[in-house]
Amino acid sequence: MTSTGAGPPGALEIDSELQSDTARLTPVGELDIATAPQLEQEVRSLLARAVRHLVIDLSRLTFIDSSALRLFIVLNDRSAGEGWRLSLIRPTGQVRSVFEITGAEENLPFIDDAGRA
Repeated sequence: MTSTGAGPPGALEIDSELQSDTARLTPVGELDIATAPQLEQEVRSLLARAVRHLVIDLSRLTFIDSSALRLFIVLNDRSAGEGWRLSLIRPTGQVRSVFEITGAEENLPFIDDAGRA
């Protein structure tokens, strides 16, 4: 497992695991307009390595804003168009509320845990 981006409060740390053609990213902390590009770059890097299934574990996020929400919508659209699969592990608390209130929860590929990916 590798980790990127450890830093001050408000920073985003991303843990990553790669096994064969499946990758799991676990962003930890706040995912917002300042940190979303960091996660997007990590996704691009994995897709360039021929990853066919990307699991993003949202359970350790403490905050997201509309730019983070947009990132997941764009990734879902890209996965359909480019032939790879996206799975999002359900967040908790305030982060889950953002997906519920906006209706995005109904349109994104959420799973309860990686065992069902």
